[in-house]
Amino acid sequence: MLTSGAFGYLLDYVIWWLVFASLLIHTWCFFRYFPRTRYKRLGLVLGNLLVFLCLLGVAALAGESYFRFASVETDSFGVSLPARRWFVLYTDLNSEGFRDREWARVKSPGVRRIAFVGDSFTYGWGIERPEDRFPDRIQSAFDRRARGSVEVMNLAKPGWNTGEQFAAIREGKPRYDIDEVVLCYVANDLEDLLPTSDAFNPTRPPEPKFFNIDSSCLLDYLYRRILVPRAPSVREYFPCLQNGYRDRALWRRQSERLRSIVDFCAQRGVTFRVVLLPLLKVPDQQFRQEEVHALLRDFFASHAVPVVDLLPVVSGTTEDLVVNARDSHPNERAHQLFAEHIWSAFYAEAPRPAPTSDER
Repeated sequence: MLTSGAFGYLLDYVIWWLVFASLLIHTWCFFRYFPRTRYKRLGLVLGNLLVFLCLLGVAALAGESYFRFASVETDSFGVSLPARRWFVLYTDLNSEGFRDREWARVKSPGVRRIAFVGDSFTYGWGIERPEDRFPDRIQSAFDRRARGSVEVMNLAKPGWNTGEQFAAIREGKPRYDIDEVVLCYVANDLEDLLPTSDAFNPTRPPEPKFFNIDSSCLLDYLYRRILVPRAPSVREYFPCLQNGYRDRALWRRQSERLRSIVDFCAQRGVTFRVVLLPLLKVPDQQFRQEEVHALLRDFFASHAVPVVDLLPVVSGTTEDLVVNARDSHPNERAHQLFAEHIWSAFYAEAPRPAPTSDER
């Protein structure tokens, strides 16, 4: 096969080998047949150049082979081949498209269902074992207390915004008889409301216009490591996100979406709680995360919604809490901290049993 979802287009890899082989052949022919005694200076320049290109080709093919076949890690955008390979190897989805077990439509009597709703943080982006995610850790804590009494559901998908999370709640409540919703809010959940243009779109990384980086994993790596961080939509992302919360009209639209979730849960007797998850590796001079979390805490407090803010949990350095150097999603250690504080804030005391259908 010349194509593979896990290894890219293998034909491209073969072509790069053919180019390198052609370079070696031409270099050999140069040293074998070029009249260097007659053209000493030209021969010296061309000879050194060809040797340099051969050495560069060796390094390039080594890098290409590594990133195409060996590297398996996520990045913040999830678009590189190593990231796509990670998703193929480590994510199994249920029939609803969520990274969770298969859910039964009818729950057992006395069982309480809690849906953790969020985006890539809740989904476990970069977390190889689902049981290391904070919702699964909370499920394990419930099982240790009274196995089978609580079912924790993970209703999260990468890139979801508040509108999509609300849609999942609206559909999931009647379908799975959910008793409690925990909205796992990240500050970028309003980014779909941010102004965009052809030249500036903070919701997706820029793509090259003049060459196809899909033909080379090494070029893809260099492009995303060197050029993408310097693109305006990436460089100005956090200031743009900050302005989104400071813009009254935009915040009004976001608060209306959040209020819709609060009202929906209240009208249907669903317990509603909120977890404020922190963005990691955020430059303070570009994004005042404390300001955003204070705004959100005040909003939910005005609607009598219990909130646990996890920003103080990760105050200080966060280098040991991210998936890797290219991916600022929380790692297993961060998920463990999240689970401990959520459990302590919401579930340290045994919850009341879920009401039966006759009691509702």
